[in-house]
Amino acid sequence: MKKYINALGMILLAIVAMTSCKEEEGTTPGTDGAPAITLYQYAVEAPEYNPDNDVRIRIAANNQVSEAYYLTETTADKKAHVEAEGETGYMTYVVENGTKIEGISGESNADIVLTNLQGECAITVVGVNGSNMTSQEVVFTGLAWEDVATGTYVFGTKSVQGNPAATIVGQSSAPTTLQVCTTDPTLYRFKDVFGEGYSLKINLIDKTATDSQGTYQFFRVPSTLTPYTYSSYGNISISDIGYWQGDDTFVTDNGYESGMYANHNCFIMVVYTVSAGYLGYGYDEFIAD
Repeated sequence: MKKYINALGMILLAIVAMTSCKEEEGTTPGTDGAPAITLYQYAVEAPEYNPDNDVRIRIAANNQVSEAYYLTETTADKKAHVEAEGETGYMTYVVENGTKIEGISGESNADIVLTNLQGECAITVVGVNGSNMTSQEVVFTGLAWEDVATGTYVFGTKSVQGNPAATIVGQSSAPTTLQVCTTDPTLYRFKDVFGEGYSLKINLIDKTATDSQGTYQFFRVPSTLTPYTYSSYGNISISDIGYWQGDDTFVTDNGYESGMYANHNCFIMVVYTVSAGYLGYGYDEFIAD
């Protein structure tokens, strides 16, 4: 009887093991005939592309994907299509109305660059294997801008050796247009201030102060890559002191702020850096016409 019970127990264990394997089969992409795709989103670089409105998407497919298609539309339009057609119906819609991705067949990768996107856009990719389909999406918001004021950007920063920022960027000033983002009233930029395709963005924050010229609103200057290079250290970047030091209080509490007046004149406390360290910091200025 004991031998019989042991044998029955071994049989039951074997059945459980087989059931477990059956349940797990397919959890690894490619083991059950199901297509699977993964999307990666990358920023593009000026001047070849416009980072405000262009984006690079990498599509990684498993060995069960025979082909793939993509479709870009506003998130509102996609939502309406999904509500009307359902998730499966929308995948069919992408295949029928989208663009086939070259280079995707079996286990493979391909990159696509989408340009001139405006507003919040849903980029949907559908992988196909016969009647089986799978989809993934990424969302990218393309920025649109309105002119606020034309004027002159003055490079006034002093370097460690006392040289003006003109030595760093190769000019003492540049004509530019201050613009505001149509979807974010706190986001501004000095358009093409470092050359075509190289703008400087600033973010207004909820803090004000007053000096001899009037009341000004604080703003932040996130790190921005310029087209200028320094020696063998590569491209020069510009940011405010808080981003450079990894401490916002340098800007908000310790006197290294940047500010915009009601007439849109700005003083801009920035630091110019390269991979090896900083080249100098001090005040740049925007003077509105």
